[in-house]
Amino acid sequence: MKIKIADKAGFCFGVDRAVKIAYAAADRGEKTVTYGALIHNKTVTERLSALGVSAVSDISDIQSGDNVIIRAHGISEAEQEKIEAAGGRITDATCPYVKKIHSIVRSASEEGKTVVIAGNPNHPEVMGIKGRCKNSAYVVSSAEEAEELCCRIESKEVVLVAQTTIRKDFFNNIQQILKKHFTNAEIFDTICSATKERQCAAAELAAEADGMIVVGGAESSNTRKLFELCAEHCTDTVCVENAKELIKYIKQGKFPASKKLVGITAGASTPGSVIKEVYLTMAENNEMNFAEALEETLKPIKSGEVVKGVVIGVTPTEVRVDIGNKYDGVIPFNELTDDTNADINELVKVGEEVEVYVVHVSDRDGVVTLSKKKIDAAKGMEEIKTAFENSEILSGRVIELVKGGVVSIVKGVRVFIPASECAERFLADLGSLLGTEQRFRIIKMDEDRRGRMRVVGSIKSVAKEESEKAAAAFWANAEERKKYTGVVKSLTSFGAFVDLGGVDGLIHISELSPVRIAHPSEAVKVGDEIEVYIKELNREQNRISLVKELKEKKAEEFWNNAEIGKQYTGVIKSLTSFGAFVDLGGVDGLVHISELSWDRIKHPSEVVKEGDELTVYIKDMNKETGKVSLGYKKEEDSPWVQATKDLKVGDVIKCKVVRILPFGAFAEVAPYVDGLIHISQISNERIDKPSDVLAIGDVVDAKIVEINEDTKQIGLSMKALMTADDAEAPAADDAEPTSYTEDSSFTLGDILDAAEESSDAE
Repeated sequence: MKIKIADKAGFCFGVDRAVKIAYAAADRGEKTVTYGALIHNKTVTERLSALGVSAVSDISDIQSGDNVIIRAHGISEAEQEKIEAAGGRITDATCPYVKKIHSIVRSASEEGKTVVIAGNPNHPEVMGIKGRCKNSAYVVSSAEEAEELCCRIESKEVVLVAQTTIRKDFFNNIQQILKKHFTNAEIFDTICSATKERQCAAAELAAEADGMIVVGGAESSNTRKLFELCAEHCTDTVCVENAKELIKYIKQGKFPASKKLVGITAGASTPGSVIKEVYLTMAENNEMNFAEALEETLKPIKSGEVVKGVVIGVTPTEVRVDIGNKYDGVIPFNELTDDTNADINELVKVGEEVEVYVVHVSDRDGVVTLSKKKIDAAKGMEEIKTAFENSEILSGRVIELVKGGVVSIVKGVRVFIPASECAERFLADLGSLLGTEQRFRIIKMDEDRRGRMRVVGSIKSVAKEESEKAAAAFWANAEERKKYTGVVKSLTSFGAFVDLGGVDGLIHISELSPVRIAHPSEAVKVGDEIEVYIKELNREQNRISLVKELKEKKAEEFWNNAEIGKQYTGVIKSLTSFGAFVDLGGVDGLVHISELSWDRIKHPSEVVKEGDELTVYIKDMNKETGKVSLGYKKEEDSPWVQATKDLKVGDVIKCKVVRILPFGAFAEVAPYVDGLIHISQISNERIDKPSDVLAIGDVVDAKIVEINEDTKQIGLSMKALMTADDAEAPAADDAEPTSYTEDSSFTLGDILDAAEESSDAE
């Protein structure tokens, strides 16, 4: 009888991680509990209990300060909140694959989509998933349930996820049913990859075996599904939790020596030690001496051998492998890969079978040093030779800078790429390739003096070929005014060259910014992704002129939407002595110097500069001439508003005489706001001219007798403050009105208008 263990049997990544977290907590001596049985395996749970890590099934049993490990199945948000409220310190050992499902259903629920879970509604993993979308999800465990559910769902947006341990064929069936009813259904195949691999390996072995043994806990969902799958291919299939249960079947004659092949597989919660015990028990039953069977599995190995083993542990610096020897093997990181930036957890997984090279066996230290990269390189070299002969394109990560070039790893083989072959054009900074994935061809293979194979690659040959194809495709479809997304490739003093996909175009420095810049680097940098339009094509000379905006298009949009009074925020492009030109998007408008400030300024640069953002409004525009007059000053900031907001007719103020004319004197009420003291309001006595009484610079008391909002004029009176005792009362015929506005024949505005006409006549 031949006994064979299926590939991918035993602990999965998530379970192994949870068990390690629990053992680590026990080693630290923390008061730790697991919320529910950590895994469906009595051997492990009993050992953890002996170490002080017990399982609780009710949150009320959790005490404040307890370290609560959440098992790989995960829990609902409500349960998590209750544990925290009870004072538990959560250590989350939820499997990353399950966490991914939590994220999918939470997002879908928040977007108002209907979530459907394919799985067992009573399984803790499914209950936890459902609790991550406010328990609004539907769970289907059969095709009939799926058909019935599809007739009830009203939403057209449906999302399907799977319990990580369900059978692939069951999920495919549910998927087809949903797609039949909801053509736009989002399907997420969330069955754990380790589960898929374990099921496939078990099915393959069961198909050729006379008998199958499935090892795992009675409560384990994935173990039950393994049993169902194996039973479909092999009628003599049994499920046992450990070697003791297997003996019961052996005594019943379930596995006679006449069987040619007995296969063994195990669920995700089954430790390697239990699998090995089952194997040895079967070997003993196969009329082999137990000691001989043990010796067979632990046979001595020597340096230079190639052996197979199962990964049983991964740390940041090494991988531990069960190689069926009295010692476990260790693969140091530098014997796993040459890529120092690689993630060790992405290179190998717990439970994975690996082929390794025995580097050294130390009986004194009890360590077998192994190398995986030597095996990978040997296998990879054959593939590299084939690729070289067929001029195939390979892909590999650049891991190292060396003299004269860089080194990449592909299929475990180091490939040297000379500096001259690192890019289509000369590349000054080879360091920019470090850590990047590159496509290249092998252009040379030979042996050095020591008989080692040297492999030389070329990125340039692939890049050149791809550029030529891209250029041909570009020119076949290129046309002026067409929009492209390109990458800034290089900068010169006069502009930037942009890669449009195999072809470079030039965008002139004047097109890079709405304001004048001294160098393109002020607007863009190499590597920037920018949107451009083709301004001009020259197919004969392969020249392409680019712009960031099509001004004609922008101008057309502007004129289609522009209207008097509409507000815009634009950038000041240039300044002149008479104002500032503002880019409104395809059209420039002028803000006159008088519109830039309520203060008197000699030049716009006193208040603004090129590049400033300015919020303006259209005062006037002429589409035919393309001229746009802009306003900027705000009325509420004007000196008039600021000066008069606290003034009213009847107020007495102090004011300074700033100008004297034949008809009266102007006095400063506030900065830039003057009031008029008419000649008739200067004194109780008749005067010939204002200068007989007042001089520029005099500060006088005056009463406000008029505030005209329409004409922005203020009337003042000194006379209104004088009493009869200040001077002899004039005769009735000579009496003047107390205010020049009381005589209906003229107003303050009339006086000022008359003054302007007199000034113009002069």
